[in-house]
Amino acid sequence: MRKNFWIVVICSVLFSIASAQDIHFSNYNAQPLLLNPALTGLNGCDFRVGANFKAQWLGVSEGNTYRTSSVFGDFAMGKPTKFSNFGGVGISMFSDQAGDLNYNTNKVDISFAYHIMLNKRATSSLSFGIQGGFAHRGLDQSRALFQFDPITGEPILSAVESFDADTRFYGDAGAGLLYSTSPKRNSNYYFGLGFQHINQPNISSFNINRDASERMYMKLTLHGGALIPFTEQLGIMPGFMLLKQGPTYEANINAYFRYKLNAVPSDKTALYFGAMYRIEDAVILGARADIKGIQIHFSYDLNLSKLTGASRANGGPEAALIYTGCFNRKNNDRYCPAGF
Repeated sequence: MRKNFWIVVICSVLFSIASAQDIHFSNYNAQPLLLNPALTGLNGCDFRVGANFKAQWLGVSEGNTYRTSSVFGDFAMGKPTKFSNFGGVGISMFSDQAGDLNYNTNKVDISFAYHIMLNKRATSSLSFGIQGGFAHRGLDQSRALFQFDPITGEPILSAVESFDADTRFYGDAGAGLLYSTSPKRNSNYYFGLGFQHINQPNISSFNINRDASERMYMKLTLHGGALIPFTEQLGIMPGFMLLKQGPTYEANINAYFRYKLNAVPSDKTALYFGAMYRIEDAVILGARADIKGIQIHFSYDLNLSKLTGASRANGGPEAALIYTGCFNRKNNDRYCPAGF
């Protein structure tokens, strides 16, 4: 009985935490529209499309009960030359499932951005973005067990509890800005600031006693990175991301080595290997390949948190596939911060 009691308590705490936080990908640069709407349209040429998938806690839960998938696409608008200011428009969708109750979140966002060239050589830019979306959250109450027999500890299947609503629909809004500069050829530095859930939508599953604690916390994202070349073919890409959402926070630092397969400037074929440390939570090992406009990302989380005893350090795999294409022009890396 005591064991089952603590299972219920722990699940309740995790449910409360999950309801207050956003989903996130370890490879956060592989989903730019989810990271910061100011990145909309800021790609190497005219358009970009991508897909992401992540599975978590495979060593803790039975089956693939924690998984997140996403697709996105964005386009540059009004970009006749590499020196022009231009705009961007994009769409992003994700679906997240957590736990045996199939607690799921599905969301669609539309993003707009404007990119201003700060000098005549177009080596520095300042970007502003806004985002609006529509989301759905729900769970399957039929899978829930609320009471246990005090003697045997077995679940009482006839016990019935319920929420006022299995599902919740809400609108959402965000904004962001980003500064990017390339002081030398093959080098780049960028810093971004994003604001999500500015309207703090209500996500409660109950129709009574709603207050500020049942609204989604606004999230602040601070991120940055660089490409620092050692030679024509070898360079390092350090980066960081800080998240603050209500009482929770997340801090990430990372570094990837980039190796171009040849020294021809117009050929972007390259391999990346590196690692990320999510402070007090996980080490993420990652690899990436760039081949003719295609990016292939793969990473794996090694859990280091207090759940290590249950997870045996297994976090989960993550993969992403991105394609950046041009209509009538060659790629222009001036428009694309390092890592995207």
